[in-house]
Amino acid sequence: MTYHRPFLLSIMLFLCAFLLSGCTDRSITGNTDIRMGDLKITIGQLSHEGLVYAYLWDGSLENLRIDVPDVTDHNEKITELGGFANIGIPAWFGISLKPFDDGFEPWTGPYGKPIPEGTKEWEEAENARIEYMKQNPLYGRIVTYEGDSEALYDAPISFEQLIFTIRLGRYINSVKISAGIDGNEYIGIKQDNGNIIFYKPAIIFECDEHNKTFYSEDGVLYSTKTHEKLEFQIEYPE
Repeated sequence: MTYHRPFLLSIMLFLCAFLLSGCTDRSITGNTDIRMGDLKITIGQLSHEGLVYAYLWDGSLENLRIDVPDVTDHNEKITELGGFANIGIPAWFGISLKPFDDGFEPWTGPYGKPIPEGTKEWEEAENARIEYMKQNPLYGRIVTYEGDSEALYDAPISFEQLIFTIRLGRYINSVKISAGIDGNEYIGIKQDNGNIIFYKPAIIFECDEHNKTFYSEDGVLYSTKTHEKLEFQIEYPE
């Protein structure tokens, strides 16, 4: 088959534009997603550098600290807390509630194939998953925020800030953070007394002393180059 030069040139120009449009050196074939503890990270296929795009919060007030490591277990530098993945797809860092079935080993059928839905085996597997989720102390306690009026709920409500501490590793050179938890401004948790507390997340920063791009003072993140205070969709504490 013969290709004309103008046709080949058009293809080459399109591919160049496609690659450049992402403003990144990551491969168009997609990145490799990994998990380190409760951090979800995507590794660039060409850059071999990590972008942290999620923290899985277990809902406890004891786990409000997010430590971003310098490197992955395979010694790949972690350079971004939120940014652009693949060919420029926004992947802002966000805080998510850890799924209640996190860590549950799914049941499978012969040769590792999924169990057909609706079968007796599937029902047994689903019941096992539900029993696993019920072990989580927050199971059945998450309340969706509907508004500020107490009349919208079946119990008294109150509001509190939930302050997360983010420590940036030495190689982080880009920080982009989305709002809320799972994109929601508030997360409601029913307490032992039946009352509901709606938590609104806020962030403070610590920064590795060897980081060349950022520094922190009193929990606020600044640009080393401009000394500008950096703002994000999640706010600093009031």
